[in-house]
Amino acid sequence: MLQLFKRNDVVGFAILVVVAFLLSLSYFVQPPNIEVLGNFYKSSIGSFTWMKTVYSHHPRLYVFSSLLCWLVVSIYGKQVVVNLKLVPQRNFVPSIAILLSVFSMPMFFVLSVSGLAAIALFIALGQILATPYNKTARSRYFAIGAFIGIAAILYFPYCGMFLAAFIILLSMRLFVWQEILALFFGALFPIYLIFMLHYILVGEVFVFSPQALSVSLPTTLQMRPASILMLATAMAVVVYGILISRKGISGNKVQLTKKWNGLLVYFIFSILVGLLIAIFPSHALILPALCFSIILSSALINNYQKYNTFTFYLILLVVLSLQWVVRFI
Repeated sequence: MLQLFKRNDVVGFAILVVVAFLLSLSYFVQPPNIEVLGNFYKSSIGSFTWMKTVYSHHPRLYVFSSLLCWLVVSIYGKQVVVNLKLVPQRNFVPSIAILLSVFSMPMFFVLSVSGLAAIALFIALGQILATPYNKTARSRYFAIGAFIGIAAILYFPYCGMFLAAFIILLSMRLFVWQEILALFFGALFPIYLIFMLHYILVGEVFVFSPQALSVSLPTTLQMRPASILMLATAMAVVVYGILISRKGISGNKVQLTKKWNGLLVYFIFSILVGLLIAIFPSHALILPALCFSIILSSALINNYQKYNTFTFYLILLVVLSLQWVVRFI
């Protein structure tokens, strides 16, 4: 089946769409309980109650909308991974890697406020790794900061990704204070817009509630068997994917090594900020799931064809098990 995604044409896209619907079938048959999703509709600036209302009354419609959203993200992610040359081939394997990662757990798949924030940070990651090392990039720095600012507005702990972006950019380029200022002001720009619009519409200065800015470490483990299986599989794939990516680097090895190092820094930070919530696993871990998908792509596209096939079927089996059996235990 993996060979079906090693295409870069309309047929490959059609196969991706069909498989995406099949992978989401369990969520149509049995939509996740809203209790499992936690506060998926809450943001740093308030609650998006319409998300909770729609899911409560029309869960399958919400599941369908989530499917379409992640399908679009998978196409975007494929373009980013291929253009950055993080994988050696131009095909739809990065797209299916994203879908397998996101569809594995209901709190990842069902679109949440932190999921929207994670998409903004995923776009920022693509911008960071594509930043040219020898050209002025103030506008790009501003855009990166803006995406991080949007993510922080939606889910406050994601503001920690600003530090990750700062570290990665410093490792890839020389320090230029004008660009760092552009990054900083880019992050402040969405927050400024929120304050300005709130003052214009309401006539009062917007004040973040202490509860919206609070963070905590995980104290509750939900879906224990599914969580353990997911973690064990993810750890094995991360180790294997990183080793394979190092061996498969060709062309400009210095720049590709910097990109992979940047991805790993981003991945580690995404895990840290994703754990700043009382329940594990939660919708906040969707960002590391998206970063993990790039590492999974490396584990599925390399010169070891037999291992590629084994890895793909192993991940597929784990995802299907999580969806249909283990999440109900």
